Amino acid sequence: MHVAILSVRDKTYHPNSRLMAAAVEMGHRISLIHTRDGLSCIQGGRQAVRLPEPDFPETDLPDILLPRVGATINDYALSVVRHFALSGTRVVNGFESILMARNKFMGLQRLAKHGISVPDSYLVVTLEGFERAVEQLGGYPVVAKMPGSRQGDGVMRVENQATASFVMNNLMDNARGILVQEYIPPEGRTDIRAFVLGDRVLGAMALEPGPADFRTNIHLTGQGRMITLSPDLSKLAVRSSRALGLEISGTDIIIDKNGFPNVIEVNYSPGFRGLEEATGINIAERIIHYVTKPQG
Repeated sequence: MHVAILSVRDKTYHPNSRLMAAAVEMGHRISLIHTRDGLSCIQGGRQAVRLPEPDFPETDLPDILLPRVGATINDYALSVVRHFALSGTRVVNGFESILMARNKFMGLQRLAKHGISVPDSYLVVTLEGFERAVEQLGGYPVVAKMPGSRQGDGVMRVENQATASFVMNNLMDNARGILVQEYIPPEGRTDIRAFVLGDRVLGAMALEPGPADFRTNIHLTGQGRMITLSPDLSKLAVRSSRALGLEISGTDIIIDKNGFPNVIEVNYSPGFRGLEEATGINIAERIIHYVTKPQG
């Protein structure tokens, strides 16, 4: 079977290299396609994707496409993902799911609609709106996030009005706004990343922030250790993934000091280096096996 990875990174990027190695070992053909190389066209009323020759003859579309662009995926790349699907390629995860998951607030909207607990959150576009959100949240500190941030970048703790003013004047995107959330102190809380594939959790890590940081992203010097999720937390992770229509996801859950879980976000293109190291599970192999198994 022909599997393709849609990415803006090369084959040395960890998820790409691991997925490519796993596919080859399992006897599949694997291609790495940059988003700019997929020429989407509508010709004679028919959808088609033209890929660079001679590597891709005109009729040689992949059977399966794995979009691996991340939360910063732009409208052009999203259009390419959708065009592959309309041209007959099975896309995992699909366009609609990525569209929802790439925006943190839209993702929280969907989760809350499905009865999944999320942090109290406000979407604002003005300093006045920010201050109203802070008042509703019970005062400073609060967490401010760019809706399209990834790996902890664009996520900050706001301690006072001066910092809020800086955020709104310098970091806010009028087209997307700023997400303002309740601050859950790191003391006494547990941060979990659960990797969901289909209808099960493959593995999970408890994450700890680096020194003098409240964020637990491994990319930002956070540390991870393997844990076994309770049945309830496993169900919560899978429900969250399904709510967004995702087949592959990284579900981030914070359990506060009182033991109450909130889903912080669901990532459609989760990295898995830390999870493979912490759990010893061959995540890349499991992904390739999942996407290439017969449907129906």
